[in-house]
Amino acid sequence: MHKKKREAAISGTGGTDKAAILGMKNRDGEVRAQVVPSVGMEDIHNVLKKNVAQGSTLYTDQWVAYRGLNFYYNRGVVNHGAKVYVAGDCHTNGIESFWALFKRGYHGVYHQMSKKHLQKYVDEFAFRLNRREQELNERFADVVQGTTDGKPLPYRTLIA
Repeated sequence: MHKKKREAAISGTGGTDKAAILGMKNRDGEVRAQVVPSVGMEDIHNVLKKNVAQGSTLYTDQWVAYRGLNFYYNRGVVNHGAKVYVAGDCHTNGIESFWALFKRGYHGVYHQMSKKHLQKYVDEFAFRLNRREQELNERFADVVQGTTDGKPLPYRTLIA
């Protein structure tokens, strides 16, 4: 999208009636992402506290909901608003790569993701990225083992 159109389309937190997803990526490669009720401080902090060990180093952008995390974590901030994307070891390039893959999947494969099933789509992309080093047959075995448990999956359960 051209810069002028992009700036006109984006206001505030990026639009209304959109689902929020919080993504975290360990520098060793593991991605965790989940749909969150809002991009507010309470929701963001709760998810981070459940997924990131206290005392860890977090690298974030300057989003206001990240304020107060310095109490629990060592936090480095890159100011994307000022067009700063890397400051020494501090960057968010890893998770930005995950979002790029996720968006490519959205636009190129699915075209639409319902809010009802959004977490499943997010889980799929995180699963694939976290297992990108595995052979295809190993990844397939993990999928089958994790979804069937040897029992059929009724359609009614699938769409519930």
